[in-house]
Amino acid sequence: MAGVAAMATTSVAWAQAEIPVCSAPFDTLLGKQIFDAQPVPAPTTAARPTAPIVTHGRAKLYRTLLRERAKQAPNFAGHYTIIEIGCGAGARCPAIVDAQTGKVFFPPELRVAEALLMDVGEADFETLNYRLDSRVLVVVGTPNENFGREGIYYYVWRDDQLALFRFLPAAKICGPG
Repeated sequence: MAGVAAMATTSVAWAQAEIPVCSAPFDTLLGKQIFDAQPVPAPTTAARPTAPIVTHGRAKLYRTLLRERAKQAPNFAGHYTIIEIGCGAGARCPAIVDAQTGKVFFPPELRVAEALLMDVGEADFETLNYRLDSRVLVVVGTPNENFGREGIYYYVWRDDQLALFRFLPAAKICGPG
């Protein structure tokens, strides 16, 4: 029995040793100035969000979750609500709901966002980063299971679409691991 415990401990230690270290300056890379570059006015009234339209496609599949979470106040780009749907270990499948019209968007540019699989020490951030008063959505990790392209992806939300405007590869920002 002791041999099994030792083997398990050795396997865990080996797995932990394989996790690369990332010492990127996340406070700067996800700082206020990034979001302030694409401002939108925050809503002036606390109008009740319109119920999401969940009659087809992925919206129908996640209808209960979308209806429940869309009741919350907008959290992105003035009048949108990003709803983070868990879709695997360390993965989020974002839905963007327009609180004014009820339209639900599943942007093809970001069907799934995988967490950054690196040791970031004490850094505190999310895989998806966004604000109510900004059109910017920042992904720290890998969008659309594009493994080998980990990093920080900066998108802007315009005309109900996400557009990538900057990509910083993890290999470039993390320093020697």
